[in-house]
Amino acid sequence: MTEKTTKLEHFVRIVVCLFALFLMGVLTLASIFSTTGMEIVREGEGVDNLILKIRENIESVWYYHDNIFANLIWMAVGFAVCFAVMPWLKKLSLPKEMLLVSVWVIVLGTIWVVSSQVMPSEDSGTLAAASERSSRGDFEWMELPYFSYYSYQLGYILFNEMLIRIHMLFTETRTLIFLEILNVIFLALIYDGMLLLSKLLFKDEKIHHLTAVLLLFSIQPIIACVFVYGIYPGMVFAVWAIVFEVYYFQTGKIRFIPLSAVFIAVSYTLKPNYLICLIAMMIVALVKCFGVLKQPRKLAARLAYIVLSCCLAYSLPNYAISSYEARSGIELGESIPMTSFIAMGMNEAGNAPGWYSYWYTITNFESHEFHTKESSEASVEEIKNRLQYFSENKNYRNEFFYKKFVSQWNETSYQSIWNNKVRMQYKEKGKFAFWVCNDAEKNFKYYMDLYSQLIFAGVLLGSFACLRKKELMQVFFPLIIIGGMLYHLMAESKSQYAMPYYILMTGFAAVGICWLYDRIRPSLEQKFTCLKEMRGKHEQTKFSDQNQQVPESDSPAQP
Repeated sequence: MTEKTTKLEHFVRIVVCLFALFLMGVLTLASIFSTTGMEIVREGEGVDNLILKIRENIESVWYYHDNIFANLIWMAVGFAVCFAVMPWLKKLSLPKEMLLVSVWVIVLGTIWVVSSQVMPSEDSGTLAAASERSSRGDFEWMELPYFSYYSYQLGYILFNEMLIRIHMLFTETRTLIFLEILNVIFLALIYDGMLLLSKLLFKDEKIHHLTAVLLLFSIQPIIACVFVYGIYPGMVFAVWAIVFEVYYFQTGKIRFIPLSAVFIAVSYTLKPNYLICLIAMMIVALVKCFGVLKQPRKLAARLAYIVLSCCLAYSLPNYAISSYEARSGIELGESIPMTSFIAMGMNEAGNAPGWYSYWYTITNFESHEFHTKESSEASVEEIKNRLQYFSENKNYRNEFFYKKFVSQWNETSYQSIWNNKVRMQYKEKGKFAFWVCNDAEKNFKYYMDLYSQLIFAGVLLGSFACLRKKELMQVFFPLIIIGGMLYHLMAESKSQYAMPYYILMTGFAAVGICWLYDRIRPSLEQKFTCLKEMRGKHEQTKFSDQNQQVPESDSPAQP
């Protein structure tokens, strides 16, 4: 029996595309009219008046008005360049593209990491230090309140500890720059997985060819490799978990089920934000079950896949926590509830609406004597109060969520340069990193902004194109992207949290650009053919007139 596309698949696909069209439409228009900046405002430089309210903050969000005309021109140039290179991309095979992209990212990323000399600090420094101390058998860090508050971080600490132990087998660990270089390798593997997904999902060579080009010229992810915080390790497992899921549904081979389940569970363990990817994968798997209701074996396999993925995703983070508790002899106790992060996301912060504020997480947790249940109840009450306030003050609500949305998604550097400027360093930056973070910072951010506008527009067009496609899995990228957008509209926002979704946008933008190319190519070819024919007729007429004209010197003499 062949599997049929169900009405439920069509419904889910249309809903995802409509949500993506709305959210990406808002983001695309916002990016044309304005840009959000991530600036460093030091003591004495703060602004506090009726027009601008920017307090002294090393992580300050600014809202800038753009030159709309210039943005539209540059976007048109970007589309034109994509259209121009498409005919030249046919020569490369997918393996060659994957190799080219990997070498490009690893070479540039390694040069950047070595030049930047960034040392993990703040939260990333706390996690890196815990991982390094654990590799030496020192677990006193477990007594710090931080790890009781955020016990979900122990999955990434365990992962880093294993990497450090492997590194110690070959050489003495003096710095943790090798973790940043591993981020570069993870990014290359992420890109390879996305190229493979483009090939599997869309069956159009132009799309994965153009995806490779768009990934090559996206610089924010490379500059962000110095940030050691589980984003890239978690994402590489998430992307390849999706690859294995797609392989399973396209081939029906059972061996891809455990691979996908294990990979997405590891991804969630390293970075809980990838729960969004897990949910997206389970939505696709569950909807696909309705197409095989009359095929018991396939239905059982798909249900087993869902159960296995969810059980592993629940078990692995708990294993990491219990492992450290057993090795250290220290029980962490209860942690800050998720509802507290949602309460934080619905309140004002010092730099932008919904950004980090310890009042709704740490202070709330401490005031309820470190009890998760009581803290959660207080956070739920705060959420209700904010929802009530939003319903009574619609103008404020609209402004709050708009500013929150653009502060995260339209800050098109995604704190990549910012992280290279504010973190501690092992030694002075090299000339390249110093130039990028100082003299050339403005130009690099302008390039990032223009490039991101092209990506946003491509995703918007791609979402429209997928409305007419029949395959549910082709909306995998938009499903995850809108999941991230909706989640961060409720919970804590921060522009660096958008980096994984921006990478997915870069991979999916090729779908929209190729769709537009296919629509206008016939008219362009027709106009080109007409111009060529007109030129040919003009040349032929000119040549004929020249042959019929008699030279004046050869005319007969007049009587």
